[in-house]
Amino acid sequence: MSASSDNRENERASGTPEEPEERTDGWMATYADMVTLLMTFFVLMFALSNIDNTKAEMFLLAMSRDGITAEQFMELNERLNLNDFNHDEWDDMLLAPHLDEEQTDGDDDEDESAGDRALRELAEALQRYIESEGLVNELSISFNGDFLMLTLSNDVWFDSGSAEISEPMRERAQVIAQLLADNFSDDAPFEIIVAGHTDNVPMMSAQFPTNWHLSNARATNFLFKLIEDSGLNSWHFYTRSSGEYRPIDSNDTPEGRQKNRRVEVMISLARENPIWDNALNMTG
Repeated sequence: MSASSDNRENERASGTPEEPEERTDGWMATYADMVTLLMTFFVLMFALSNIDNTKAEMFLLAMSRDGITAEQFMELNERLNLNDFNHDEWDDMLLAPHLDEEQTDGDDDEDESAGDRALRELAEALQRYIESEGLVNELSISFNGDFLMLTLSNDVWFDSGSAEISEPMRERAQVIAQLLADNFSDDAPFEIIVAGHTDNVPMMSAQFPTNWHLSNARATNFLFKLIEDSGLNSWHFYTRSSGEYRPIDSNDTPEGRQKNRRVEVMISLARENPIWDNALNMTG
């Protein structure tokens, strides 16, 4: 008999109770049961739910609008028939709603920050300029409190097949740049994205072999005009070209193609980002 067996017999003979072995893994069974029940609950909820696949796709498209690739957009465009949406429906799903009286009345909002106020006042100033000059066919504005978009009609702002701002519109661009500078705050700076778009008519000139090239050149030229006339640091600006792949109307009609030929100026407060802050400090 081994020594350990002798010790146990001695303990029983002496009346000393034998200590039970300690178990520390009993909680695992309870935890596993809880996880299983939670999984069953969510599977049941999913089975009982009624999912609108179109709305789900549109939500994903809207959330990834800044990063979606041309191939991804074309695939979604084909499956969801985005070309069948009119301008207002596109605005409701992907863009900010149009500026209205309730949104321009921000005096009652005591929680409005300085940056939010500057963005709202810029939207109001641009709206007044558009209305006073009768520019509704050349320039439109959308604003939801956090995001401001100006849409410029390419047929007015640029000559056909050209990326140069037309002479009559250069003064308009200067006014937009000045309003941007007047409402800009170093404490709550703006981020300005200039995006170029075309219709789906192929562009095959020596200077612009594709619609990508033309939309990029128009966005870049308008960006340079804003920087030059506003005097703001170039760090706050960048461009994006989409060619024909982000239409806001059908390309099957002349009116739809005209709407799709546009430049968008998207303005929001700069994102809070240490890298952004460091770059601003370095560029002065």
